[in-house]
Amino acid sequence: MTNSENFYRRDVFLSEIRDCNDRDDQRLWKEHQSMQISFLQKRGLQPSSRVLDLGCGPMRLGVALIPMLSEGRYFGQDINPETLVYGEEVLRQKGITEDAPYTLFASDQFDLSTVDCEIDIAFSNSLFSHLTLNSILTCLLRVKDVLAPKGIYYSTFFALERGASWLQPCSRDKWGRRFDTYSYQDPYHYEVDLLKAVASQAGFRMDLLTDFGHPTQTMARFRQLNRSWL
Repeated sequence: MTNSENFYRRDVFLSEIRDCNDRDDQRLWKEHQSMQISFLQKRGLQPSSRVLDLGCGPMRLGVALIPMLSEGRYFGQDINPETLVYGEEVLRQKGITEDAPYTLFASDQFDLSTVDCEIDIAFSNSLFSHLTLNSILTCLLRVKDVLAPKGIYYSTFFALERGASWLQPCSRDKWGRRFDTYSYQDPYHYEVDLLKAVASQAGFRMDLLTDFGHPTQTMARFRQLNRSWL
């Protein structure tokens, strides 16, 4: 993964709120955190769950999730080591000590060798939106290696509606903030069938879920092809 592909290698994600005293009142932080926790709870999150948070950023999800895992474990991966340093600060501010059940690690190629157990739930919010297809395939292959037999990977992406031009920018509106997604630069959009084909190449069956609640991104569920899902 190159700097030109993903600028988070250089810049600390959400750096504009690093020194905020009211982080929990920031809409981007608070609503996304609540949305993610609610979704995972509806999808079977338990205190014993082993969770992999890909592109975990500054612990927006982790700071709420780690205290819930009384018997399980949280693994957070991010491309930027500085972001994880910030994430540790966030955890300490919330009273989460270093001996809590979590592990943070940096990798720009989705090296998940730090994960030392089978993962029940893998999750990423706004990760595929910053990745090329090559990196998405790499991510899926790496995740498959650490998933438990019935483990599931949930990840959001910018879906291109049927009939929309792949080559043209696609306009989005997130809480009144307008921006475009592209086929050729970050943030990327993808046709659903294209991502399904990539998922199949990695050994996953992909389908879409409608109960996540993100204002601009679509939630995909990845389940292993060689498993029965009756």
